[in-house]
Amino acid sequence: MSSFNFIDFYIGYKNHPKFVDKRMIEDDLIRVIVQKYEMIVFTNKGEVLGEPNFGGDLPKLLFQTRVSAETVERNLLEQIFEYIPEITNMNFQLKVEFLSDPENFQEIMEIKFQLTDYEVYALIK
Repeated sequence: MSSFNFIDFYIGYKNHPKFVDKRMIEDDLIRVIVQKYEMIVFTNKGEVLGEPNFGGDLPKLLFQTRVSAETVERNLLEQIFEYIPEITNMNFQLKVEFLSDPENFQEIMEIKFQLTDYEVYALIK
C-alpha cells in the first residue's frame, strides 16, 4: 500500500449501488480508484476542461469498424496508468469484449473491471 495521503471528492450518484447520502469526501483508497475508473469509462475525450486526453472515448470506439477488444483494453489501461497513480502495485483485472445484438441491430461493448471486492461492469451500446 502506498504511503501517500489521498483524499478525493465523493462523486457517487443516487442510483449507484454503493451511494451514501450526505457524503462529500472519499478517503478509502479502493473507492477512490473505482470512482476515478468510472470517470474514465463514462467520459469522452475533450469533456474535461484542461485535460483534453482524459476519457475512454468508448462510444466513439464502439462504432469504429476495425477496433478490437484488445485495442479498447489497451486504451483503457493507458488511461488507468496515466490518471490513477494509486493503482500502481495493486492487482486488478480488466477485460473488454464485443457482443452482437442482431435483434436490435447493434453492437455492445462489455467492460469488466475488478479490484479487490469491487467489480465495475459497463455496457456501451
